[in-house]
This record gives sequence, structure tokens and C-alpha cells, in this order.
Amino acid sequence: MAAKKKAKKKAKKTVKKTARKKAVKLWTKSELSTLKKEYPKSDTKKLARKLKRTLEAVRFQAKKHGLKKTKSFMQSLYKAASKPAAKKKATKKKATKKKRR
Repeated sequence: MAAKKKAKKKAKKTVKKTARKKAVKLWTKSELSTLKKEYPKSDTKKLARKLKRTLEAVRFQAKKHGLKKTKSFMQSLYKAASKPAAKKKATKKKATKKKRR
């Protein structure tokens, strides 16, 4: 009987540990001015590293302040992404022509 009482006491003492939330780091005026100047025309990952903030935090603040990427920046991303794909197709064609001969 004494063993059962001890087991019950041990079971009651176990407490669930919850994850602690990190404190929210407020944005300074200088950080916000940097964000407003550089967000439209720069890579978001690089800007997040520069500001020592998470990517999600930078995106959230940009949306909160109505910031968007410029059309020219978005087009440059599209062009950069499509160039390697065009090169890969050209090399595949050359390889298949050599095999057929």
C-alpha cells in the first residue's frame, strides 16, 4: 500500500514544461527607414541579414508599411531565373545529337 501512495505522489509532481516565447524586439526608426529605402530594390534575405532580423519579420514589416518590390527588381529576378534554364536546354540538345551519331 505504501508503494502505491508513493507512486501517486510522484505522478502528481510531474509538471509539463512549456516552451518559453522570445521577447519581441521592437523596430527602431533607423531600421524602419533602412527597410523603407532598401526593401523595394533589394533581396529580402540579404536585407534581413543586414538588419539582423528574421525573413518573416522583414516581410511582415514591409507588408505593414505597404512596401512592395519594384517592377524592375522583379523582372531582374525573372530574367536571372530563366537564364540557367535556357543554358541547360542547350546542353541537353548537344548531348542528344552526339549520341545519335
